[in-house]
Amino acid sequence: MITEETTDKVLKLISSAEKFVLTTHVAPDGDAIGSVIAFSDYLYAKGKQVEIINHSPTPFNLTFLDKGEKIRVYANDQEANNELINGADIIFLLDTNEFHRTKSLEQVLQNSPAMKICIDHHAGIKPEMFNAIVSDTSYAATCQMLYDFIKHDSDEYINAEVASALYVGIMTDTGSFRYPRTDSDVFRICADLFDKGADPVFLYDEICNRVSKEMMQLQAAFLGGLEFHFDGKMVLGKVTQADFKKYGLNVDHIEGFTSLIMSISGVRVGIMMVELRDNIKLSFRSKGNIPANAMAIDYGGGGHFNAGGANVYGVTEDELKPQLIETVKKYIDIT
Repeated sequence: MITEETTDKVLKLISSAEKFVLTTHVAPDGDAIGSVIAFSDYLYAKGKQVEIINHSPTPFNLTFLDKGEKIRVYANDQEANNELINGADIIFLLDTNEFHRTKSLEQVLQNSPAMKICIDHHAGIKPEMFNAIVSDTSYAATCQMLYDFIKHDSDEYINAEVASALYVGIMTDTGSFRYPRTDSDVFRICADLFDKGADPVFLYDEICNRVSKEMMQLQAAFLGGLEFHFDGKMVLGKVTQADFKKYGLNVDHIEGFTSLIMSISGVRVGIMMVELRDNIKLSFRSKGNIPANAMAIDYGGGGHFNAGGANVYGVTEDELKPQLIETVKKYIDIT
């Protein structure tokens, strides 16, 4: 659990500052968007000036959380966003602990005179990069950590909107309460968030039940192209730019694909390759004692023990595929 000493240190820094910028990792998921929305509302309730600036647009199924359209996309007004970042007193990096995971914001964030504070539950943090850190890899989600952080300050800050954003982060990062870090604390927290106004039925429906015909067709094409290796212990799938173009979709519409492949009987490692305009996004998933995050680190990424990700540049999918098979061979029992 995060310590009172750590929390009190960050609370003291917050109280002495007025202007804040929040950001999160490229291709944000539910925990990333839930974190920036919940923490923004919390800081705003404390009378602070808050801006959220992300590299990526918010995925279509998470835009409902951003009721006031507070999230700015860096490239949409780079000059104004640079001014906000350079004029901030404190920059919070949420749900990631590496500046390069903010992509286009990396240099301006690092060069800003603002204090940098990280709140994250992933491994591999570099303390020298930040003025303060709130980090604990035992948490199932950054939103779970933020719940404890905000609750330590005052329970009154967790209103219905904050509760909903925090619930979304916890629900999505636990795979709807299916992943190993789902423990009794997670359920106790979610019960409190429910009591404070989070509606589990509505939130699940908004995130998971907005599937169009085109999304189902893309999913079918993805499943039809799966490749199996090591007697079915490894599965490899891909989504290309041609696929996105064919169905009029983008990377926002592939949420849940990795869960599908990991539901296949006998699969121990699942890898999804997604062709973006300038790189290939890799998602690693594993079961048991196979370290998905170690595989991701081999490609410059990171993550949790059973879930990791990376972005690879300057290589084609055909060139990358045999490398991935050899990578998995190092970690999986192929006997």
